[in-house]
Amino acid sequence: MSLTTSRHYQQDADGLCTQLKRSVPKQGCREYEVEPLKAFEDAGWIIENQDLKMFDSIGKGEFGDVLLADWKGTKVAVKRLKDSSMAAQGLLDEACLMTSLKHNNLVNLLGLVFEGSCILLVTEFMSKGSLVDYLRSRGRLHVTKLDQINFTCDTCSGMAYLESQKVVHRDLAARNVLISEEGLAKVCDFGLAHDMKVKLDGGKFPIKWTAPEALRHSKFSNKSDMWSFGILLWEIYSFGRVPYPRIPLADVMKHVEKGYRMEAPDCCPPDVYQLMKEAWDLDPNTRPNFHEVSKRLAQLQLATLT
Repeated sequence: MSLTTSRHYQQDADGLCTQLKRSVPKQGCREYEVEPLKAFEDAGWIIENQDLKMFDSIGKGEFGDVLLADWKGTKVAVKRLKDSSMAAQGLLDEACLMTSLKHNNLVNLLGLVFEGSCILLVTEFMSKGSLVDYLRSRGRLHVTKLDQINFTCDTCSGMAYLESQKVVHRDLAARNVLISEEGLAKVCDFGLAHDMKVKLDGGKFPIKWTAPEALRHSKFSNKSDMWSFGILLWEIYSFGRVPYPRIPLADVMKHVEKGYRMEAPDCCPPDVYQLMKEAWDLDPNTRPNFHEVSKRLAQLQLATLT
């Protein structure tokens, strides 16, 4: 957390679950101030470490490994913090946001564990993994048209809720949508990418998913999320292919700004491709919002069922 940001949150909670008393120390120092975290305990979000039985790693998260665990007989996913104070603040910011948001198509926070200098974020376990891996591993033989429209509707519903709460995801992609045992799609990692410049500097910026105005001018909004949703639609209907498959990464934005748009994937319904093209309008104000798109997708879902 920068000095300016630190002072801001010390004066005003501004969306965090508690006003910051003192910022997390600079990277390299593993101690952090416990007082700002008291709000989690007061609100009943603390999980005792002895109640968690840790198992194998099931993936990599923004701030560290994601582990499978058992919590009082229930399978859960646990994000284990990497060893850095920047990650500590980021994980706490994510947890604060997650405590204030609840929707059937968002991955549900169950609680936090504070173990010495280590922070664990405990969420529901999504047994079928990420949407992109699900699509790639099963492919056309097993992923039906109904599955595709269901995943699309589920994701849009979660994003419409974030939009209604004035929360901008900033890193929407099929890799950040998880699939439950019942086949329900849920958006995860919302609130993780508040400072996308850090990602850009670190070489992990999701260029192919990012709207031009966000990439060029850091103008993130629900409408830039809509651009990303259009890319996610393309992922769903191409069964997990990497977007812009024939264009070098460094040239993607140049082509897009000159008017290039990806073609519809094979067998993609025309109405879905139309949504993609609307989501990829260079003018953010012309793009539809998630509430509107959710209603249109519900009609397509109904038509697929009948």
